Amino acid sequence: MVSDQELEQSTAQLADFRNAHEQHTTTLSELLEKYGTLIQDYQRLRSDLEEERDAREKYKQLAKGQERNPFVLVLIDGDGYVFDDDLISNGAEGGQRAAHLLNDAVRSSLRSRGLDHCRVMVRVYANVVGLSKALSRHKLAGQEKRSIAPFIANFNRSNDLFDFVDAGEMKENADFKIRAMFRQFAENAQCKHIYFAACHDVGYVSELNPYSNVGNRDRITLVRTPAFHREFTKLGLRIEDFTNVFRTTQLESQPAQSMMSPAKAIQQHTSNNQTAAPAANDNAQICSFY
Repeated sequence: MVSDQELEQSTAQLADFRNAHEQHTTTLSELLEKYGTLIQDYQRLRSDLEEERDAREKYKQLAKGQERNPFVLVLIDGDGYVFDDDLISNGAEGGQRAAHLLNDAVRSSLRSRGLDHCRVMVRVYANVVGLSKALSRHKLAGQEKRSIAPFIANFNRSNDLFDFVDAGEMKENADFKIRAMFRQFAENAQCKHIYFAACHDVGYVSELNPYSNVGNRDRITLVRTPAFHREFTKLGLRIEDFTNVFRTTQLESQPAQSMMSPAKAIQQHTSNNQTAAPAANDNAQICSFY
């Protein structure tokens, strides 16, 4: 028969077993809960990792795309930056030479920046009628309304990325186009540099000012002209000269020379010599645009 001492020991052992079982059950439940949480955390981290991997891959593809076909932009206000007299006066041949000289000047500058792998895109905007008129007054172009058209045509033909664009006769048309082009490409990752040739007009300073900080200074170069406004020097941007490309003096405006009919010219000549001019010549006219 079981003694009282043995019975008490058995009762104590049973209680200990129950406590141990309850503790084991509690511990197991906690472990299972922690394991479940760990699995959820792992799944979330794996999902984040996959998203990060996808994002990095997209970034690499985007960066690769941005590095493809890099170029530099040359923006020229053709009303203020007039090509050299020798180039203009040679018409179509001068247009081709102007394109080659401009390309050589830009290429030389790019080599010093390690950007000689970039293509060169040129945009010239000008009032072609007004410019032709001014050049005609200086005997650098004919008297046709768009007398520099052969120069422009060969300039454009010389390089597939070179465009001399007629901005029209309305005031500020060239400004409007240049501002739009600058804004379009100033933040373009494929556009590695901008040569800004419109520094005769102080109105462009406000356009360039946001890009004059240290981080953007290396992206923009100002091209000097005889009418270069001193306000542009305050921007702290690099300034370069394109020798033999543009005029070294300003194209001063002159009053238009009146076109005289042959009859009137003869009449004036004969009047000075006290001779009479034939009346039939008084109504003779010649074609003129100015």
